[in-house]
Amino acid sequence: MQTTTPTLVPTPPEYRDPEYALHPDGTRVERLEDITRRRAAVTPDAVAVITPEATTTFLDLDLEASQVAQALLAGGVAAGDRVAYVGENAPSFLAVMYGASKMGAVPTALNFRLAGPEVAYILGNAEPAAIVLGRGMEHLVPVAQDAGVRLVVTLAGHPGTTSYDDWLADVPATDPGYSRGPDESALMFYTSGTTGHPKGIELTGPNIGKAIAAMHYLLELDTTSVALAPVPFFHVSGLGLALVAGVNGAALLLRNQTSPADLLSILQEYRVSHAVAVPTLIQFMVAQPEARTADWSALKYLIYGSSPIPEPVLREATEVFGCKFLQSYGLTESTGGVTMLSPEDHRPTPETAHRLRSVGRPMPNVPVRVVDPTTLADLPPGERGEVLIGGGHVMKRYWRNDSATAAAITDDGWLRTGDGGSFDEDGYLYLHDRLKDMIVSGGENVYPAEVESTLTGHPSIAQVAVIGVPSERWGESAYAVVVPTPGATVTEGEIIAWARERMAHFKCPVGVAFVETLPLNASGKLLKTALRSEYGA
Repeated sequence: MQTTTPTLVPTPPEYRDPEYALHPDGTRVERLEDITRRRAAVTPDAVAVITPEATTTFLDLDLEASQVAQALLAGGVAAGDRVAYVGENAPSFLAVMYGASKMGAVPTALNFRLAGPEVAYILGNAEPAAIVLGRGMEHLVPVAQDAGVRLVVTLAGHPGTTSYDDWLADVPATDPGYSRGPDESALMFYTSGTTGHPKGIELTGPNIGKAIAAMHYLLELDTTSVALAPVPFFHVSGLGLALVAGVNGAALLLRNQTSPADLLSILQEYRVSHAVAVPTLIQFMVAQPEARTADWSALKYLIYGSSPIPEPVLREATEVFGCKFLQSYGLTESTGGVTMLSPEDHRPTPETAHRLRSVGRPMPNVPVRVVDPTTLADLPPGERGEVLIGGGHVMKRYWRNDSATAAAITDDGWLRTGDGGSFDEDGYLYLHDRLKDMIVSGGENVYPAEVESTLTGHPSIAQVAVIGVPSERWGESAYAVVVPTPGATVTEGEIIAWARERMAHFKCPVGVAFVETLPLNASGKLLKTALRSEYGA
Protein backbone atom coordinates (compact mmCIF):
# COMPACT_ATOMS: atom_id res chain seq x y z
CA MET A 1 0.00 0.00 0.00
CA GLN A 2 1.04 3.56 -0.65
CA THR A 3 2.39 5.57 2.25
CA THR A 4 3.52 8.70 0.39
CA THR A 5 2.80 11.97 2.14
CA PRO A 6 0.76 13.94 -0.42
CA THR A 7 1.12 17.57 -1.35
CA LEU A 8 -1.63 19.69 0.16
CA VAL A 9 -4.41 20.15 -2.37
CA PRO A 10 -6.78 22.74 -0.93
CA THR A 11 -10.32 23.25 -2.14
CA PRO A 12 -10.35 26.39 -4.33
CA PRO A 13 -12.10 29.26 -2.55
CA GLU A 14 -14.54 29.72 -5.42
CA TYR A 15 -15.83 26.22 -4.84
CA ARG A 16 -18.52 26.97 -2.28
CA ASP A 17 -22.18 26.08 -2.25
CA PRO A 18 -24.44 27.29 0.57
CA GLU A 19 -26.51 24.11 0.42
CA TYR A 20 -24.17 21.21 -0.40
CA ALA A 21 -20.71 19.92 0.40
CA LEU A 22 -18.57 19.89 -2.73
CA HIS A 23 -16.14 17.41 -4.25
CA PRO A 24 -12.59 18.64 -4.97
CA ASP A 25 -13.60 19.35 -8.57
CA GLY A 26 -16.38 21.67 -7.38
CA THR A 27 -19.34 19.38 -8.10
CA ARG A 28 -21.98 18.76 -5.46
CA VAL A 29 -21.83 15.75 -3.17
CA GLU A 30 -25.08 14.09 -4.17
CA ARG A 31 -24.00 10.45 -4.51
CA LEU A 32 -22.27 8.40 -1.84
CA GLU A 33 -20.53 6.32 -4.50
CA ASP A 34 -18.78 9.40 -5.93
CA ILE A 35 -16.83 10.25 -2.77
CA THR A 36 -13.98 7.80 -3.33
CA ARG A 37 -14.20 8.14 -7.11
CA ARG A 38 -13.65 11.90 -7.08
CA ARG A 39 -11.09 11.94 -4.26
CA ALA A 40 -9.00 9.09 -5.74
CA ALA A 41 -8.89 10.95 -9.04
CA VAL A 42 -7.52 14.13 -7.43
CA THR A 43 -5.26 12.85 -4.59
CA PRO A 44 -4.73 9.13 -5.22
CA ASP A 45 -1.69 8.91 -2.91
CA ALA A 46 -3.28 10.78 -0.01
CA VAL A 47 -3.82 8.58 3.03
CA ALA A 48 -7.50 7.73 3.43
CA VAL A 49 -7.38 5.34 6.41
CA ILE A 50 -4.87 4.69 9.17
CA THR A 51 -4.98 1.58 11.36
CA PRO A 52 -2.35 0.18 13.73
CA GLU A 53 -1.47 -2.35 11.03
CA ALA A 54 -1.37 -0.30 7.83
CA THR A 55 -2.30 2.82 5.90
CA THR A 56 -4.67 2.87 2.95
CA THR A 57 -4.58 5.53 0.26
CA PHE A 58 -7.65 6.90 -1.49
CA LEU A 59 -6.65 4.97 -4.60
CA ASP A 60 -6.34 1.77 -2.54
CA LEU A 61 -9.77 2.35 -0.97
CA ASP A 62 -11.39 3.17 -4.30
CA LEU A 63 -9.98 0.04 -5.97
CA GLU A 64 -11.06 -2.18 -3.06
CA ALA A 65 -14.55 -0.65 -3.20
CA SER A 66 -14.71 -1.53 -6.90
CA GLN A 67 -13.71 -5.11 -6.06
CA VAL A 68 -16.49 -5.28 -3.47
CA ALA A 69 -18.94 -3.99 -6.08
CA GLN A 70 -17.89 -6.67 -8.57
CA ALA A 71 -17.97 -9.41 -5.91
CA LEU A 72 -21.50 -8.40 -4.95
CA LEU A 73 -22.63 -8.45 -8.58
CA ALA A 74 -21.02 -11.88 -9.03
CA GLY A 75 -22.92 -13.05 -5.93
CA GLY A 76 -26.27 -12.07 -7.43
CA VAL A 77 -26.76 -8.82 -5.53
CA ALA A 78 -28.73 -6.25 -7.54
CA ALA A 79 -29.22 -2.51 -7.42
CA GLY A 80 -31.66 -1.63 -4.64
CA ASP A 81 -30.76 -4.68 -2.52
CA ARG A 82 -29.55 -4.09 1.01
CA VAL A 83 -25.98 -5.00 1.94
CA ALA A 84 -25.50 -5.18 5.71
CA TYR A 85 -22.31 -4.74 7.71
CA VAL A 86 -21.94 -5.65 11.38
CA GLY A 87 -18.64 -4.91 13.07
CA GLU A 88 -16.40 -2.34 14.68
CA ASN A 89 -15.03 0.57 12.67
CA ALA A 90 -12.65 -0.86 10.07
CA PRO A 91 -11.38 -0.12 6.54
CA SER A 92 -13.57 -3.00 5.32
CA PHE A 93 -16.66 -1.11 6.50
CA LEU A 94 -15.77 1.79 4.21
CA ALA A 95 -14.89 -0.51 1.31
CA VAL A 96 -18.20 -2.35 1.66
CA MET A 97 -20.16 0.90 2.00
CA TYR A 98 -18.60 2.53 -1.05
CA GLY A 99 -18.50 -0.75 -2.99
CA ALA A 100 -22.18 -1.52 -2.42
CA SER A 101 -22.94 2.04 -3.50
CA LYS A 102 -20.92 1.66 -6.69
CA MET A 103 -23.21 -1.13 -7.89
CA GLY A 104 -26.44 0.45 -6.65
CA ALA A 105 -27.10 -1.52 -3.45
CA VAL A 106 -28.02 0.17 -0.17
CA PRO A 107 -25.36 -0.11 2.57
CA THR A 108 -27.06 -0.94 5.86
CA ALA A 109 -25.11 -0.36 9.08
CA LEU A 110 -26.08 -2.55 12.05
CA ASN A 111 -25.18 -2.01 15.68
CA PHE A 112 -22.53 -4.61 16.55
CA ARG A 113 -23.46 -4.34 20.23
CA LEU A 114 -26.89 -5.88 19.72
CA ALA A 115 -27.73 -9.35 20.95
CA GLY A 116 -28.51 -12.16 18.51
CA PRO A 117 -32.33 -11.88 18.72
CA GLU A 118 -32.10 -8.13 18.06
CA VAL A 119 -29.93 -8.68 14.98
CA ALA A 120 -32.32 -11.41 13.81
CA TYR A 121 -35.24 -8.99 13.92
CA ILE A 122 -33.38 -6.38 11.86
CA LEU A 123 -32.24 -8.91 9.27
CA GLY A 124 -35.79 -10.17 8.98
CA ASN A 125 -36.96 -6.62 8.39
CA ALA A 126 -34.20 -5.43 6.06
CA GLU A 127 -33.88 -8.72 4.13
CA PRO A 128 -30.31 -7.98 2.98
CA ALA A 129 -28.98 -9.90 0.01
CA ALA A 130 -25.53 -9.97 1.62
CA ILE A 131 -23.96 -9.38 4.99
CA VAL A 132 -20.35 -8.79 5.99
CA LEU A 133 -19.48 -9.68 9.58
CA GLY A 134 -16.47 -7.95 11.13
CA ARG A 135 -13.94 -9.57 13.39
CA GLY A 136 -15.49 -10.95 16.55
CA MET A 137 -18.94 -11.15 14.95
CA GLU A 138 -18.69 -14.79 13.86
CA HIS A 139 -21.33 -15.78 16.45
CA LEU A 140 -23.87 -14.05 14.19
CA VAL A 141 -23.24 -16.43 11.29
CA PRO A 142 -26.14 -18.77 12.23
CA VAL A 143 -28.36 -15.74 12.87
CA ALA A 144 -27.68 -14.46 9.35
CA GLN A 145 -28.14 -17.90 7.81
CA ASP A 146 -31.41 -18.49 9.67
CA ALA A 147 -32.60 -15.10 8.40
CA GLY A 148 -32.08 -16.30 4.84
CA VAL A 149 -29.19 -14.01 3.87
CA ARG A 150 -27.83 -15.49 0.63
CA LEU A 151 -24.24 -14.27 0.90
CA VAL A 152 -22.48 -14.28 4.28
CA VAL A 153 -18.91 -12.95 4.34
CA THR A 154 -16.70 -12.91 7.44
CA LEU A 155 -13.52 -10.93 7.90
CA ALA A 156 -11.86 -13.62 9.99
CA GLY A 157 -13.26 -16.55 8.06
CA HIS A 158 -15.75 -19.05 9.48
CA PRO A 159 -17.04 -22.48 8.46
CA GLY A 160 -19.91 -22.19 6.02
CA THR A 161 -19.03 -18.63 5.01
CA THR A 162 -16.72 -16.88 2.57
CA SER A 163 -13.74 -15.06 4.05
CA TYR A 164 -13.42 -11.42 3.02
CA ASP A 165 -9.95 -11.92 1.47
CA ASP A 166 -11.08 -14.96 -0.52
CA TRP A 167 -14.23 -13.12 -1.57
CA LEU A 168 -12.19 -10.38 -3.22
CA ALA A 169 -9.38 -12.59 -4.52
CA ASP A 170 -9.13 -12.53 -8.33
CA VAL A 171 -12.05 -10.07 -8.56
CA PRO A 172 -11.31 -7.22 -10.99
CA ALA A 173 -11.11 -3.72 -9.52
CA THR A 174 -13.41 -2.37 -12.22
CA ASP A 175 -15.89 0.28 -11.20
CA PRO A 176 -19.39 -0.74 -12.39
CA GLY A 177 -20.12 2.97 -12.79
CA TYR A 178 -23.54 3.04 -11.17
CA SER A 179 -24.91 6.52 -10.49
CA ARG A 180 -27.80 6.70 -8.07
CA GLY A 181 -30.77 8.94 -8.72
CA PRO A 182 -31.50 11.74 -6.23
CA ASP A 183 -34.60 10.02 -4.85
CA GLU A 184 -33.02 6.56 -4.49
CA SER A 185 -32.08 5.34 -1.03
CA ALA A 186 -28.31 5.59 -0.56
CA LEU A 187 -27.78 4.50 3.04
CA MET A 188 -29.82 2.87 5.78
CA PHE A 189 -29.36 2.97 9.53
CA TYR A 190 -31.46 1.19 12.13
CA THR A 191 -32.68 2.77 15.30
CA SER A 192 -35.04 1.66 18.04
CA GLY A 193 -38.55 3.05 18.06
CA THR A 194 -41.02 3.71 20.81
CA THR A 195 -42.98 0.67 19.65
CA GLY A 196 -40.11 -1.49 20.82
CA HIS A 197 -39.01 -2.50 17.31
CA PRO A 198 -36.02 -1.03 15.43
CA LYS A 199 -36.88 1.00 12.34
CA GLY A 200 -34.85 1.33 9.17
CA ILE A 201 -34.08 4.94 8.27
CA GLU A 202 -33.60 5.52 4.54
CA LEU A 203 -31.32 8.40 3.57
CA THR A 204 -30.65 9.67 0.06
CA GLY A 205 -27.49 11.02 -1.54
CA PRO A 206 -28.76 14.62 -1.41
CA ASN A 207 -29.60 14.07 2.29
CA ILE A 208 -25.93 13.23 2.87
CA GLY A 209 -24.50 16.02 0.72
CA LYS A 210 -26.61 18.62 2.50
CA ALA A 211 -26.08 17.18 5.97
CA ILE A 212 -22.28 17.35 5.82
CA ALA A 213 -22.17 20.80 4.20
CA ALA A 214 -21.74 22.87 7.38
CA MET A 215 -18.96 20.65 8.74
CA HIS A 216 -17.37 20.50 5.28
CA TYR A 217 -16.84 24.26 5.23
CA LEU A 218 -16.15 24.84 8.91
CA LEU A 219 -13.75 22.15 10.06
CA GLU A 220 -10.67 23.12 8.05
CA LEU A 221 -10.06 19.55 6.90
CA ASP A 222 -7.49 18.88 4.19
CA THR A 223 -4.96 16.26 3.12
CA THR A 224 -2.77 17.04 6.14
CA SER A 225 -5.56 16.37 8.66
CA VAL A 226 -6.00 13.26 10.80
CA ALA A 227 -9.60 12.67 11.91
CA LEU A 228 -10.62 10.25 14.66
CA ALA A 229 -14.19 9.06 15.10
CA PRO A 230 -14.26 6.61 18.01
CA VAL A 231 -18.05 6.76 17.66
CA PRO A 232 -19.20 3.60 15.80
CA PHE A 233 -20.11 3.97 12.14
CA PHE A 234 -23.63 2.64 12.79
CA HIS A 235 -24.18 6.07 14.36
CA VAL A 236 -24.74 8.85 11.85
CA SER A 237 -22.43 11.11 13.90
CA GLY A 238 -19.55 8.64 13.64
CA LEU A 239 -20.00 7.98 9.93
CA GLY A 240 -20.58 11.68 9.28
CA LEU A 241 -17.00 12.59 10.18
CA ALA A 242 -15.73 9.73 8.01
CA LEU A 243 -17.66 11.08 5.03
CA VAL A 244 -16.54 14.67 5.56
CA ALA A 245 -12.94 13.48 5.91
CA GLY A 246 -13.25 11.52 2.67
CA VAL A 247 -14.65 14.44 0.71
CA ASN A 248 -11.83 16.69 1.94
CA GLY A 249 -9.01 14.17 1.53
CA ALA A 250 -8.23 13.84 5.25
CA ALA A 251 -6.87 10.66 6.82
CA LEU A 252 -9.36 8.76 8.94
CA LEU A 253 -7.82 7.07 11.99
CA LEU A 254 -9.49 3.80 12.96
CA ARG A 255 -8.21 2.86 16.37
CA ASN A 256 -10.51 1.64 19.12
CA GLN A 257 -9.64 2.95 22.56
CA THR A 258 -9.89 0.77 25.65
CA SER A 259 -10.10 3.58 28.20
CA PRO A 260 -10.00 7.39 28.46
CA ALA A 261 -6.27 7.18 29.15
CA ASP A 262 -5.82 5.05 26.04
CA LEU A 263 -7.72 7.61 23.97
CA LEU A 264 -5.44 10.36 25.22
CA SER A 265 -2.47 8.28 24.13
CA ILE A 266 -4.00 7.67 20.68
CA LEU A 267 -4.70 11.37 20.14
CA GLN A 268 -1.08 12.10 20.98
CA GLU A 269 0.57 9.26 19.07
CA TYR A 270 -1.20 9.98 15.78
CA ARG A 271 -1.28 13.78 16.12
CA VAL A 272 -5.05 13.80 15.65
CA SER A 273 -6.40 17.12 14.41
CA HIS A 274 -10.16 16.43 14.50
CA ALA A 275 -12.01 14.13 16.91
CA VAL A 276 -15.60 13.24 17.76
CA ALA A 277 -16.47 12.24 21.31
CA VAL A 278 -19.53 11.99 23.51
CA PRO A 279 -19.60 14.37 26.53
CA THR A 280 -18.99 11.63 29.08
CA LEU A 281 -15.78 10.62 27.29
CA ILE A 282 -14.52 14.21 27.21
CA GLN A 283 -15.21 14.42 30.94
CA PHE A 284 -13.27 11.19 31.51
CA MET A 285 -10.30 12.47 29.51
CA VAL A 286 -10.10 15.77 31.34
CA ALA A 287 -9.97 13.88 34.62
CA GLN A 288 -6.76 12.09 33.57
CA PRO A 289 -3.65 13.82 35.03
CA GLU A 290 -1.63 13.18 31.86
CA ALA A 291 -4.06 15.32 29.87
CA ARG A 292 -2.64 18.45 31.50
CA THR A 293 0.98 17.78 30.56
CA ALA A 294 0.43 16.58 26.98
CA ASP A 295 1.16 18.57 23.82
CA TRP A 296 -2.17 19.39 22.17
CA SER A 297 -0.84 21.64 19.41
CA ALA A 298 -2.06 19.26 16.67
CA LEU A 299 -5.65 19.12 17.94
CA LYS A 300 -7.85 21.65 16.14
CA TYR A 301 -11.42 20.51 16.83
CA LEU A 302 -13.31 18.43 19.38
CA ILE A 303 -16.85 17.74 18.21
CA TYR A 304 -19.46 16.42 20.61
CA GLY A 305 -23.18 15.81 20.78
CA SER A 306 -25.97 13.72 22.35
CA SER A 307 -26.12 16.07 25.36
CA PRO A 308 -24.59 19.33 26.56
CA ILE A 309 -21.40 19.23 28.62
CA PRO A 310 -21.73 20.65 32.15
CA GLU A 311 -20.33 24.17 32.10
CA PRO A 312 -17.50 23.56 34.62
CA VAL A 313 -16.36 20.49 32.65
CA LEU A 314 -16.49 22.39 29.37
CA ARG A 315 -14.46 25.27 30.75
CA GLU A 316 -11.88 22.83 32.09
CA ALA A 317 -11.74 20.94 28.78
CA THR A 318 -11.29 24.17 26.84
CA GLU A 319 -8.40 25.08 29.10
CA VAL A 320 -6.76 21.64 28.89
CA PHE A 321 -7.05 20.99 25.16
CA GLY A 322 -6.92 24.56 23.90
CA CYS A 323 -8.73 23.60 20.69
CA LYS A 324 -12.01 24.63 19.13
CA PHE A 325 -15.13 22.91 20.49
CA LEU A 326 -18.26 22.34 18.47
CA GLN A 327 -21.56 20.82 19.54
CA SER A 328 -24.32 19.62 17.26
CA TYR A 329 -27.83 18.29 17.80
CA GLY A 330 -29.71 16.07 15.42
CA LEU A 331 -31.26 12.68 14.79
CA THR A 332 -30.53 9.86 12.41
CA GLU A 333 -33.84 10.82 10.78
CA SER A 334 -32.38 14.30 10.12
CA THR A 335 -29.15 12.81 8.70
CA GLY A 336 -27.28 14.00 11.77
CA GLY A 337 -26.69 17.47 13.11
CA VAL A 338 -29.06 20.33 12.35
CA THR A 339 -27.91 22.85 14.97
CA MET A 340 -24.46 24.07 15.90
CA LEU A 341 -22.96 25.58 19.01
CA SER A 342 -19.98 27.20 17.37
CA PRO A 343 -16.39 27.46 18.62
CA GLU A 344 -17.05 31.13 19.36
CA ASP A 345 -20.01 30.17 21.54
CA HIS A 346 -17.69 27.97 23.61
CA ARG A 347 -15.68 31.02 24.69
CA PRO A 348 -18.52 33.05 26.18
CA THR A 349 -18.70 36.30 28.06
CA PRO A 350 -20.57 36.43 31.38
CA GLU A 351 -23.58 37.70 29.43
CA THR A 352 -23.59 34.77 27.00
CA ALA A 353 -22.49 31.91 29.29
CA HIS A 354 -26.06 30.59 29.42
CA ARG A 355 -25.70 29.56 25.75
CA LEU A 356 -23.46 26.68 26.82
CA ARG A 357 -26.63 24.98 28.03
CA SER A 358 -28.08 25.17 24.53
CA VAL A 359 -27.44 23.04 21.44
CA GLY A 360 -26.69 26.13 19.38
CA ARG A 361 -28.49 27.71 16.47
CA PRO A 362 -29.86 26.02 13.33
CA MET A 363 -27.25 25.37 10.66
CA PRO A 364 -27.50 27.36 7.41
CA ASN A 365 -30.36 26.21 5.18
CA VAL A 366 -31.86 24.01 7.91
CA PRO A 367 -35.26 25.23 9.10
CA VAL A 368 -35.97 24.35 12.73
CA ARG A 369 -39.19 25.20 14.59
CA VAL A 370 -40.62 24.79 18.09
CA VAL A 371 -44.35 24.12 17.95
CA ASP A 372 -47.31 23.20 20.08
CA PRO A 373 -47.28 19.37 19.96
CA THR A 374 -51.04 19.24 19.40
CA THR A 375 -51.76 22.07 16.99
CA LEU A 376 -48.26 22.32 15.45
CA ALA A 377 -48.54 26.11 15.73
CA ASP A 378 -45.23 27.92 16.15
CA LEU A 379 -44.40 29.03 19.68
CA PRO A 380 -42.64 32.27 20.66
CA PRO A 381 -39.15 32.33 22.24
CA GLY A 382 -39.14 31.00 25.80
CA GLU A 383 -42.13 28.68 25.37
CA ARG A 384 -41.51 24.95 25.39
CA GLY A 385 -42.87 22.74 22.66
CA GLU A 386 -41.85 20.05 20.20
CA VAL A 387 -38.82 20.53 17.95
CA LEU A 388 -39.55 20.17 14.23
CA ILE A 389 -36.92 19.95 11.48
CA GLY A 390 -37.45 20.73 7.81
CA GLY A 391 -35.52 20.97 4.57
CA GLY A 392 -33.22 18.62 2.72
CA HIS A 393 -31.86 16.94 5.86
CA VAL A 394 -35.12 15.08 6.51
CA MET A 395 -34.95 11.35 5.78
CA LYS A 396 -36.70 9.80 2.83
CA ARG A 397 -38.85 7.52 5.01
CA TYR A 398 -38.85 4.61 7.43
CA TRP A 399 -38.19 1.35 5.60
CA ARG A 400 -41.41 -0.59 4.99
CA ASN A 401 -43.23 1.36 7.68
CA ASP A 402 -45.71 3.80 6.17
CA SER A 403 -47.58 4.38 9.41
CA ALA A 404 -44.40 5.33 11.30
CA THR A 405 -43.33 7.58 8.43
CA ALA A 406 -46.69 9.34 8.43
CA ALA A 407 -46.47 9.83 12.19
CA ALA A 408 -42.93 11.23 11.98
CA ILE A 409 -43.18 13.48 8.90
CA THR A 410 -46.01 15.97 8.49
CA ASP A 411 -47.86 16.37 5.21
CA ASP A 412 -45.76 19.45 4.41
CA GLY A 413 -42.45 17.70 5.09
CA TRP A 414 -41.53 18.59 8.69
CA LEU A 415 -39.86 15.94 10.85
CA ARG A 416 -41.42 15.58 14.28
CA THR A 417 -38.48 14.88 16.58
CA GLY A 418 -40.45 14.09 19.72
CA ASP A 419 -37.93 16.24 21.60
CA GLY A 420 -39.08 19.07 23.81
CA GLY A 421 -37.31 22.38 23.34
CA SER A 422 -37.48 26.15 23.24
CA PHE A 423 -35.70 29.01 21.49
CA ASP A 424 -34.30 32.06 23.21
CA GLU A 425 -34.52 35.56 21.76
CA ASP A 426 -31.19 35.08 19.95
CA GLY A 427 -32.25 31.90 18.16
CA TYR A 428 -30.42 29.37 20.35
CA LEU A 429 -32.25 26.08 20.87
CA TYR A 430 -32.53 24.54 24.35
CA LEU A 431 -33.65 20.93 24.83
CA HIS A 432 -35.87 20.09 27.79
CA ASP A 433 -37.98 17.06 28.50
CA ARG A 434 -37.71 14.33 25.89
CA LEU A 435 -41.21 13.74 24.69
CA LYS A 436 -40.40 10.14 23.84
CA ASP A 437 -38.74 9.43 27.20
CA MET A 438 -35.53 8.46 25.46
CA ILE A 439 -32.53 7.67 27.66
CA VAL A 440 -29.04 8.69 26.46
CA SER A 441 -26.50 6.31 27.98
CA GLY A 442 -22.87 6.98 27.05
CA GLY A 443 -24.00 8.50 23.76
CA GLU A 444 -26.27 5.55 22.93
CA ASN A 445 -30.01 6.09 22.55
CA VAL A 446 -32.05 3.73 24.73
CA TYR A 447 -35.82 3.66 24.25
CA PRO A 448 -37.72 2.57 27.38
CA ALA A 449 -40.48 0.95 25.31
CA GLU A 450 -37.99 -1.42 23.73
CA VAL A 451 -36.54 -2.41 27.10
CA GLU A 452 -40.02 -2.75 28.59
CA SER A 453 -41.10 -4.96 25.69
CA THR A 454 -38.19 -7.32 26.34
CA LEU A 455 -38.61 -7.40 30.11
CA THR A 456 -42.31 -8.23 29.92
CA GLY A 457 -41.28 -11.52 28.34
CA HIS A 458 -39.89 -12.63 31.72
CA PRO A 459 -42.36 -15.07 33.31
CA SER A 460 -42.07 -13.39 36.73
CA ILE A 461 -42.81 -9.85 35.49
CA ALA A 462 -46.44 -8.76 35.26
CA GLN A 463 -45.80 -5.08 34.51
CA VAL A 464 -42.70 -2.94 34.10
CA ALA A 465 -41.80 0.71 33.55
CA VAL A 466 -38.30 1.80 32.54
CA ILE A 467 -36.92 5.25 33.32
CA GLY A 468 -33.56 6.96 33.04
CA VAL A 469 -31.56 7.55 36.19
CA PRO A 470 -28.39 9.64 36.54
CA SER A 471 -25.09 7.84 36.04
CA GLU A 472 -21.76 9.38 36.92
CA ARG A 473 -20.08 7.29 34.23
CA TRP A 474 -22.65 7.16 31.40
CA GLY A 475 -24.77 10.25 31.96
CA GLU A 476 -27.92 8.15 32.22
CA SER A 477 -28.76 4.47 32.62
CA ALA A 478 -31.95 2.46 32.41
CA TYR A 479 -33.73 1.52 35.63
CA ALA A 480 -36.69 -0.86 35.82
CA VAL A 481 -39.68 -0.60 38.16
CA VAL A 482 -41.32 -4.02 38.21
CA VAL A 483 -44.65 -5.43 39.34
CA PRO A 484 -43.98 -9.16 39.85
CA THR A 485 -46.34 -11.86 38.68
CA PRO A 486 -48.52 -12.97 41.64
CA GLY A 487 -46.78 -15.67 43.62
CA ALA A 488 -43.50 -15.28 41.73
CA THR A 489 -40.15 -14.92 43.43
CA VAL A 490 -37.48 -13.13 41.44
CA THR A 491 -34.43 -11.03 42.31
CA GLU A 492 -32.89 -7.90 40.84
CA GLY A 493 -29.83 -9.86 39.73
CA GLU A 494 -31.91 -12.47 37.94
CA ILE A 495 -33.80 -9.84 35.93
CA ILE A 496 -30.64 -7.98 34.94
CA ALA A 497 -28.93 -11.22 33.89
CA TRP A 498 -32.02 -12.26 31.92
CA ALA A 499 -32.08 -8.91 30.12
CA ARG A 500 -28.38 -9.14 29.24
CA GLU A 501 -28.98 -12.40 27.40
CA ARG A 502 -31.50 -10.67 25.13
CA MET A 503 -30.36 -7.08 24.71
CA ALA A 504 -27.23 -5.03 24.25
CA HIS A 505 -25.77 -4.33 27.68
CA PHE A 506 -26.08 -0.56 27.35
CA LYS A 507 -29.86 -0.99 27.13
CA CYS A 508 -30.17 -3.22 30.17
CA PRO A 509 -31.34 -1.87 33.53
CA VAL A 510 -28.66 -1.18 36.10
CA GLY A 511 -31.15 -1.63 38.90
CA VAL A 512 -34.65 -2.96 39.62
CA ALA A 513 -37.26 -1.81 42.10
CA PHE A 514 -40.20 -4.05 43.01
CA VAL A 515 -43.62 -2.47 43.60
CA GLU A 516 -47.18 -3.72 44.01
CA THR A 517 -48.62 -1.29 41.45
CA LEU A 518 -47.38 1.30 38.99
CA PRO A 519 -48.63 4.90 39.42
CA LEU A 520 -51.41 5.81 36.99
CA ASN A 521 -53.42 8.97 36.42
CA ALA A 522 -57.22 9.15 36.25
CA SER A 523 -57.12 8.13 32.58
CA GLY A 524 -55.04 5.06 33.33
CA LYS A 525 -51.87 6.57 31.86
CA LEU A 526 -48.57 5.62 33.47
CA LEU A 527 -47.04 8.48 35.47
CA LYS A 528 -43.34 8.19 34.70
CA THR A 529 -42.82 11.61 36.26
CA ALA A 530 -43.75 10.07 39.62
CA LEU A 531 -41.31 7.23 39.06
CA ARG A 532 -38.52 9.63 38.17
CA SER A 533 -39.27 11.65 41.25
CA GLU A 534 -39.05 8.58 43.46
CA TYR A 535 -36.21 6.64 41.84
CA GLY A 536 -34.38 9.27 39.81
CA ALA A 537 -31.75 9.88 42.46
